[in-house]
Amino acid sequence: MTRPPLPTQHANPYIQALCVPDVKYQILSCQGNDILSSGHAFILRRYDTGAVSLTTMFRAAFPTASEEDEKRETAWIKENYDLSGNNGTQKDPTISRLAGTWVDPELAKEIARDYRISDMIANVIEAKPDPNGNYRRSGGGGGNKGPITVNLAKQPPSSTSSIKPPSRAAFPSPSKATLPAAKRRKESSPVPVSSPPPETPRQVRRSGRTRSPAPKPSSIPVPLTSMKTPKKVTRVEPVVTPGGSDETAVDEDGDGATTAIAMTELHDEDIASQKQMIADMKAQRDAAQASALEDAMDEDRVKDEDDESSDEEGESPKETAQPLKRSREDEELKFEFKEPKAESEVTERAIVTNRRVSGFRLEPQQKSFAWGMAAFAVGFGAVTFLPNFF
Repeated sequence: MTRPPLPTQHANPYIQALCVPDVKYQILSCQGNDILSSGHAFILRRYDTGAVSLTTMFRAAFPTASEEDEKRETAWIKENYDLSGNNGTQKDPTISRLAGTWVDPELAKEIARDYRISDMIANVIEAKPDPNGNYRRSGGGGGNKGPITVNLAKQPPSSTSSIKPPSRAAFPSPSKATLPAAKRRKESSPVPVSSPPPETPRQVRRSGRTRSPAPKPSSIPVPLTSMKTPKKVTRVEPVVTPGGSDETAVDEDGDGATTAIAMTELHDEDIASQKQMIADMKAQRDAAQASALEDAMDEDRVKDEDDESSDEEGESPKETAQPLKRSREDEELKFEFKEPKAESEVTERAIVTNRRVSGFRLEPQQKSFAWGMAAFAVGFGAVTFLPNFF
C-alpha cells in the first residue's frame, strides 16, 4: 500500500519560523483527560510507555486538514508499522488506554521529518520533568480557570504536553466525562490542605448548588435514571404480573410462529383460489363455445330443412348461389362501345342567352344569308371605289 499524499496545502504556517517552545508538563488522568485551556495546538507524550500521540502530531502539522486525510494517514501507519505496546489494551490493564494513535519515539522522529516538526518532537521526546516540581493539572470546562497544583513526586508522571489542541483535538473526550472529573477533584481535594485556591472553587460550587437546590438532584440522578429507566420500564411490567409476563413472552414467540404459519396458509389459499378462478373461467369459456356451436348447428339444420321443403328440384339455394357468385367473380370485365345515334347528331345544343337580347336571335339560315349580303356589299364597294384611286 502506497502512502497517501500529505495535505501540505493545510500545513501550519506558524511552525516554520517559530522558536521551539518549552515543554509544559501536566498530570493527565485516564478518564478525565485535562488539556490546556488556551487555544493552541498541542503534542502529547506519555511517560508510562514513552509513546507520542500521532493524532496530535498530525493536527499540529496540518491544523486545517480534513478527517479523511487524517484517517488515511493513520491507516497507512498502522498497516506498515507495529504499534503494539504504545497504548494500553484490555489484555494489559496495567497500562492505561488513551484515545488516539500512539507511536514509539523512533517512529515519531521519522514521521516528524515528513511533517516538518522534527525540532518540536525532539524537544518533546527528550524532555524530562522534575520529580519534585509542582505542575499544573488542567481540567475541562470552567475548571481550567482555577488550576490545582499537584506534587509530581507523589504521583508518577503519566504524560506531557507542549502545545494546546485545536477545538476538535479533544480525542479523549474530556467534555463527556465532566461529571466524573468533578467527583475526582472532590476526592483529591483533601491532598492540598494548605492551598487556599481549591477552597474558593469549592465555595463557589457549593454556593451555586445551595442557590439552586432543584438542579442538584436533577443533574446527578438524571443520567442514572436515564440509563436505568428503559431497563426498569421493561422489567417493571413483567414484575407486576409475573404470570402474565411469562405468558406474554411465550405469546410473543407463539405470535411470531403463528403469524408465519398464517402467512403461509393465506398464501396457499390465495394460490388455490386463483387456480380455481382460472379453472372456472376456462369452463365457462368452453361452455359458451359449445353452446355457440350447438346454436349454429341448429340454425344450419333448420335452414337445410327449409331449403329442402321449398326447393322442388332438390337444389338448395346455397348450390344455386355459389355458381352465380363464382360466375360473377370469374367473369372478365368487357368494354362495350356504343355508337352515337343519329338523333344526337341532328339535335342542336341548347345555348342559354340573355333575355334582353333574345329578340335579335337569328336562325342559322338567316345568319348565313346576312353574312352573304355583307360580303356582297363589301365586294361591290371595293369594285366601285378602288379604280378612282389609281
